[in-house]
Amino acid sequence: MSPTAFISYVHGSARHKQLVLDFARLLQENGVTTTLDRWTTVRRKDWYTWIVAEMTRADFILPIASKSYQAVLDGSAPGDKHRGAQAEALVLRELLYADRPRWLSKILPVVLPGRSVSEIPLVLQPHTADHYRVKELTAAGADELLRALSGQPKHLPPPLGTLPVLPPLTS
Repeated sequence: MSPTAFISYVHGSARHKQLVLDFARLLQENGVTTTLDRWTTVRRKDWYTWIVAEMTRADFILPIASKSYQAVLDGSAPGDKHRGAQAEALVLRELLYADRPRWLSKILPVVLPGRSVSEIPLVLQPHTADHYRVKELTAAGADELLRALSGQPKHLPPPLGTLPVLPPLTS
């Protein structure tokens, strides 16, 4: 079964928006059913209701690191800026506060090419929890993230051997 992912990001520069769109396409092309706001703008909708439904329905939420996203999630962005991302931030913070063990494993911060780990919001633990650096927008460049989304570890433990019989030592 295909994993599902909701992409959470700030509509920043045209370049950043294009990078996020290309990233979403990469996920789709590699078997991840991806929810991106820009793909659902056909009809008028209550965006907050949509955000809550899609975030809680997805197997994973992928926050995309950027300075603007960091400001929104960490609460330093002006209240009249990036209102969609602010709504997503509210939901993310509530989910983490309500059931951190469950949501920590479902919220996978992503660092796209040209971005930095330092742009991951503090609430998402940039240094004390895992994050996923996408080196380039290819399957190989997103290997670690694709493995996390699909439950395919890169390394498996060897088969368990037989416990040796260890004779006691005499003194």
